[in-house]
Amino acid sequence: MRDSEYWDSVAQEFDTFYRKEKDPLRRVMDQVLRKGMTERYNLTLQECMNVEGKKILDVGCGSGRVSVELAKRGGYVTGIDFSVNMIEMAKSLALRFDVEDNCTFLVRDFTDHVFDQGFDIVIALGFFDYVREPSPYLKKMKSLTKEKCIMSFPSKFALQVPVRFIWLKSRNCSVYFYAKNEISRLLSAIFPYFEVRSISASYFSVARAKRCMKAEWEG
Repeated sequence: MRDSEYWDSVAQEFDTFYRKEKDPLRRVMDQVLRKGMTERYNLTLQECMNVEGKKILDVGCGSGRVSVELAKRGGYVTGIDFSVNMIEMAKSLALRFDVEDNCTFLVRDFTDHVFDQGFDIVIALGFFDYVREPSPYLKKMKSLTKEKCIMSFPSKFALQVPVRFIWLKSRNCSVYFYAKNEISRLLSAIFPYFEVRSISASYFSVARAKRCMKAEWEG
């Protein structure tokens, strides 16, 4: 099973995290085991308070939850993911919230796709979990970004690491984990300013594509 086939097979299950209609056991499991997903979602929306009229790229957009929320705020969002089922769910979500005119969803591999425009903001949440060599992806994100990149990286020191590794490995889906100093090293080679914040079981990072005041950012 290739990674895209894995995500096609679990698309519906994955999206239940964002739904209110789920059984109590699943709700508790999400609160405990996926707390970081809630934190990175909320932090991303905080970073995107004023996106009306801005162009946004959502790399590994999945079922489109972040993309559609930013479209509801007036952003013009391009979501890209190699899972057909994820993209179909994202399109349906955009239709449900009547923001399909603000959304473009592509079934593509991010590294291979040639974009015909730049973006004010590039987002990659839960994306680097499945990337063996992050640098080429980070460089491409930087080349497409006018303002900032918003990213998450799973921590190699989280309690969930062994279970998650075994679970995904059994389904032939590779997963990779990071230490904070590794993330800083990767980002410092590409971005002039960035910050890396520890959240539940992972790290949340915002990197500027251009220089800004040191008072605002720490590298």
